[in-house]
Amino acid sequence: MSVIIPGGKPDAQIIGAVIQEYDRSKRLTFEWKSLDHVPVTESTIDIDITNNRIDYLHANAIVEDVDRNFIVSCRNTDQIIKVSRSTGTVLWRLGGSAATRSDFTFVNDVTDGFSGFSHQHTPIITRRGELLLFDNGTLKAEPFARVVAYRLNLEERTATKTWEYRPATNTVVPTMGSVQELPNGNILVGWGTNSSGMVATEVDRAGRIHAELSSADLSAYPYRVYKAVIGMKSASAVLRTSDSLRIRATDTTVGLHIRGVSVTQPVSVSVERHATLPAVAEYADLSAPCMIFPERWVVAIPDDTGNTYLATFDLGRTIAERDPSSIAVYRRSKEGIGSFHRVTNAVIVYPSTITIANPESGEYIVGSPYCIETALVYPPPNAIDASTSPRLDWLKAVGADEYEVELSTSPYFDEDAVFFRTEQDQMRLDGLRTGTTYWWHVRVIRGLDIGDWSEVRSFTTERPTSVSSAEITSDLPVDTRVVAYDLLGNELARDIVKREGLPPFHLGTERTIVVVATTPNGQIHRYIIMVR
Repeated sequence: MSVIIPGGKPDAQIIGAVIQEYDRSKRLTFEWKSLDHVPVTESTIDIDITNNRIDYLHANAIVEDVDRNFIVSCRNTDQIIKVSRSTGTVLWRLGGSAATRSDFTFVNDVTDGFSGFSHQHTPIITRRGELLLFDNGTLKAEPFARVVAYRLNLEERTATKTWEYRPATNTVVPTMGSVQELPNGNILVGWGTNSSGMVATEVDRAGRIHAELSSADLSAYPYRVYKAVIGMKSASAVLRTSDSLRIRATDTTVGLHIRGVSVTQPVSVSVERHATLPAVAEYADLSAPCMIFPERWVVAIPDDTGNTYLATFDLGRTIAERDPSSIAVYRRSKEGIGSFHRVTNAVIVYPSTITIANPESGEYIVGSPYCIETALVYPPPNAIDASTSPRLDWLKAVGADEYEVELSTSPYFDEDAVFFRTEQDQMRLDGLRTGTTYWWHVRVIRGLDIGDWSEVRSFTTERPTSVSSAEITSDLPVDTRVVAYDLLGNELARDIVKREGLPPFHLGTERTIVVVATTPNGQIHRYIIMVR
């Protein structure tokens, strides 16, 4: 270090970062070393690089982006960097005011003259395509912690703040901290090291707190906090007389109670509540739900006693803020076996309970036959050899007036982006480039209300096959329509395959052409041909 900065130690120990990826056979498939790409001098001002031991980068998180390159959080340079999977090159740096280097300008994110974040943790890419991170804010004039989301524009090199959450009272978090996007869209924040006793907060995008955890023990701090569901809950009871005992419906037990309406002989009743989706879910009719909630109940009730019962599902935590009228209950007679049927005698009791008279034994799930938001259906994720005139399909959303579709050659939708609007839940594109990867997503429009973007998917169009005209003639059935284009897309000739084969095209001088052949059953073939 003595040859790099004045006062540097000639024998200083420098701690860098090494990222490695292995396949399932334990073969090294990727390796990246920070010292080959990020100089020690990019550390922030609070990192003394004249010390004997220098943790100059402190990489504290790594995540794979949608394009399979890596996003790395470097705490001690106040940077989020993107690393190329193929070359290891740092593609860009995003850093706040305390960073020595950044490729972006922050928009809508300046506090007391300080732009962006500081000493951050756990960057993730949300389903909306944002960069979401825990900002410790350590090097701000008055430090405070928060969670913040940015929309990156790679062409204009801007990072626009789209959302943030700060507690009502500023919380100082010198180290640690985490963020997790939950399946319901809420954000779970882990508060790292702080003196207020806060451990975690679950908050929605409107800033409403759904759950909060604190501890009086200030000596133990979680490095990261994750929300997970483990195991199942169960309860059993013996019903001896009408309304004598109930399996209670509280969030800490099974979320279901069964009351005896007319009990002529004692019976044993049991309920299991599993916080998972069914491993296999098939539906016997057209009432299949658009979505199901990640919970299921297994109920055992004797059905040969002549007793009558009333079951009540408490769905407050399950359905959250969804309209109860859009909820339905489905049942099959045996757990994991057979098809689900919609329970037609389920009655909604406002605001978040459903009752079923004389429930039967079996496996129950709760879902909605309506799609509140859309979801992509086809092409499947990362599809290859897609047509250059592909069909895009998505789920129909209840109450949708239109859908807006965005297509781009960039996963961030900042290159060659085009928009389409349609009232249908599918559309066919035309004229896409061959051998090109496209990313797309959809959102719902209801009147003046524009919904959130769906998840992002990609597909890669097919590359035309180079074959001779003789091979085309032998492969194509009679009555196939054939059109020839030059490489600029200008039509040169067209004809129909006869029984004797493909008629000759009189194209003049030697040239390379693109042939598009449409068979009688609608199959499309594309070829690149050298024609004489």
